[in-house]
Amino acid sequence: MKECRNLHKLYIADKLSDTNKSQLNSLKIEWVELRNEVGCKRFKGVLENLKIPHREFIGNLDNRIDEILSVIFNT
Repeated sequence: MKECRNLHKLYIADKLSDTNKSQLNSLKIEWVELRNEVGCKRFKGVLENLKIPHREFIGNLDNRIDEILSVIFNT
């Protein structure tokens, strides 16, 4: 039996130049830029493109971040 996998590439950066973004797009590499709101909003689209289950967060993230990270890291 032959194993078949789909491999996807993802690049996460604090800041990306327009040239970097263009290069990543042309290479079909998903990217998220954390420093600006537009880049962060791409995260949902990246999850959808990679078929990663998710749901939108409703509430104040600043007030719940410790709780969320505790659940993620099971601490």
